[in-house]
Amino acid sequence: MQNLEQELKERLTSLQDNLKQADLDAYVITDQEDIWYFTNINYKPEQRPFIFIAYPDRKPLFIVPQLEVDHFTVSYFDYDMDNYFDVTSKDGKNWYDVLTKYLAPLARVGIESNGELLITKFTPDINWETGFFVQNQRMVKSAYELDKLQYVSDICSKVVQQTLKISRAGTKVMDTYSIAMKVGAEELAKNFSLENRTINAVWPAKYSFMPHSIPDVNSTLGAGPNIDIALFNLQGYAAECERTFFVEEPTDEEIKHFEQMMTARKLFLENLKPGTKASDIERIVDDYFEAEGVSNRILHRPGHGIGLNNHEWPTLSLGNDETLQENMVVSVEPAIYFENQGGYRHSDTAVITKDGYRLLTQAPTELKDLILK
Repeated sequence: MQNLEQELKERLTSLQDNLKQADLDAYVITDQEDIWYFTNINYKPEQRPFIFIAYPDRKPLFIVPQLEVDHFTVSYFDYDMDNYFDVTSKDGKNWYDVLTKYLAPLARVGIESNGELLITKFTPDINWETGFFVQNQRMVKSAYELDKLQYVSDICSKVVQQTLKISRAGTKVMDTYSIAMKVGAEELAKNFSLENRTINAVWPAKYSFMPHSIPDVNSTLGAGPNIDIALFNLQGYAAECERTFFVEEPTDEEIKHFEQMMTARKLFLENLKPGTKASDIERIVDDYFEAEGVSNRILHRPGHGIGLNNHEWPTLSLGNDETLQENMVVSVEPAIYFENQGGYRHSDTAVITKDGYRLLTQAPTELKDLILK
């Protein structure tokens, strides 16, 4: 627990330093993931607000429902605590009564940009300012976090590799789905968490052109580009690994589109390094697809941040001119999709290093290794 204690202390200190620089008297955090980031406490809100207040010069204050007081009393993190009764309560016992008591006297109070609108609506006497301190802090990973991300990435990779081994013409989606369920049960026994997630399945070609569709678990793999999608979250950290593969010999057109996806991936990775603008990654990928005449087959950005969540900042897309930094972790997933044919998308989890990048997930990428018969 010592490593965790030190990690949490450093996270809070970093936030407090930023609050001092911004001349804020307090900063409110209500998002469940953000609260976990600073406290390592798992909980389910069940309608009740949980409010974490960071101060620039003293220990934090946690405002929680009365029934959670014992749950939130932990030995490894030092903070003050107050409580309210329930979702609604008698006058003076509501969460907003307690919050106003502490914050209304302060001149400048920040709230993280993903904070619940409800918080500010019921506390008009507080001088609110919106901030992005936690979002920005979470983008750059510590050594502790990178170890956790490598752990989940290794397991995610193994599941994809196992899925490719069993995938043949006629394999059912359910057979691929069950691999991750077994791994998930094993991980739950080793490191229990309410947030554990182990999702893996193959999207057959008739579904793979719709990346957020839900395939029929009784459908089978056949001709065209099938995509294995693995989205994991273990010990609080996420990873994703995806592969496009074939169980029958691909047609010339399918080979062409696979190679287009791979070229876009190569361009992405060549530019994944400190100093690159996040928006430039999408611009480079889009320019290539446009030159190939398939820009109308793009459905999404080519990558996004990964950390506590499978989707977080930085977004690697036009409109975000954030400069990429060492130890940011992102997905690598430029893709194109064709109705009545399928989708073409590999995805990996990658950390930006001093000179470039390192893939945290590993699975075959070349076409010769992804024709499975």
